[in-house]
Amino acid sequence: MFYYFWAIFIAIFMKEWIDERLIWEASEHNNLTELIIEARKLWRPEFAVINGAERIYEDYNAFRAVISHKGFIHWEPGGVFKTMCQIDITYYPFDEQTCALTFGAWSYHTAKMNLTTSYDVINMDSYKTNGEWEVIGKRVKRNEFAYESAPNEKFSNIEFIIVLRRRHTFYVLNVILPSIMTSVLLLSVFFCTPGQKVQIGVVVLLSFRIFLLNVAGNIPKTSDHIPLLGVYLTATMAITTLSMILTVFVLNLHYVTEKPLSPFVKRLMLVYVARMLGMCSIENKPSINGKFRKRRMSVDFESNNLVTKSRQVSSKVSERIALHSKSSTSYEKYEENDDKVSDYSQDWKRLAQVFDRLFFYLFLLAILISTLILFQPLTRRPN
Repeated sequence: MFYYFWAIFIAIFMKEWIDERLIWEASEHNNLTELIIEARKLWRPEFAVINGAERIYEDYNAFRAVISHKGFIHWEPGGVFKTMCQIDITYYPFDEQTCALTFGAWSYHTAKMNLTTSYDVINMDSYKTNGEWEVIGKRVKRNEFAYESAPNEKFSNIEFIIVLRRRHTFYVLNVILPSIMTSVLLLSVFFCTPGQKVQIGVVVLLSFRIFLLNVAGNIPKTSDHIPLLGVYLTATMAITTLSMILTVFVLNLHYVTEKPLSPFVKRLMLVYVARMLGMCSIENKPSINGKFRKRRMSVDFESNNLVTKSRQVSSKVSERIALHSKSSTSYEKYEENDDKVSDYSQDWKRLAQVFDRLFFYLFLLAILISTLILFQPLTRRPN
């Protein structure tokens, strides 16, 4: 099954032929050289719209003909011609379509009536511009062919070919740019706080889905050729869905606290990948264990000074200081365990930040590539 669109042409055709029966001497008729009469009183060549959508023959009786005394007849019939043209919407809305209007003799072969053309272009002096299509090419071609059932009888027709290009400004402003802005809004998910990631992602996904439903009505419905715009919108929808899945993955990394990070993953992601992404602050971020060791050395030094002074005062004070040292040691053990747990969570949070930045650049690259592919037909030369 092919997809067609209706093409309506308002045209006037100049037809000229010689009829030997209409030759007269001008001197015998008061120097009358031309005569204008109704076309229905003349013999006229058969003139059929071969690829007409509604009817093949039109009524041209209202158009008058000019007859010269040498038998030369000039006739300009016109009308509204409706035909169907096969359409290729692969590059929609940056597509170009070729439509032809074919005229010929339905009953006469070339031995009885031979159609020829005097011009190879179409006169566009009375052409009115259209808001959806623009004419980028036009030509006239004569065809001669024979049917298999009668190979010796050739038929001829005249084909008027028009190349149309769709005006894409409306689609860029109302379809493509909103889609691009929705995709750019999606990138903000990778810079949000953990509590806002899923909310913003779901809002973007739903808004894009509603937008896609509104756009689907403007896209031609056919399975012969998949429109490039439809592929772009589907790819954008897939990118949005994938971003939600990866957002859930990053959130799971962010809230891991009790499991240590693998040394290989830690070195690969927090050192090499972070350095490639320009996240040097992640790599050089100080560790909490180092702070804990400095704090512990300071507490031990103060405790030793306190014990030395207390021995010079009295034994009771020494006992109290010993009790204080024990409680301080137990507090240090508790703080050490707490810091170890905090150290694990910090490593996982840093890993989640690296993945956020990595996914941001990957999705930005995917959006840029898909947008460039969408606008690629604009670089093609017209046919």
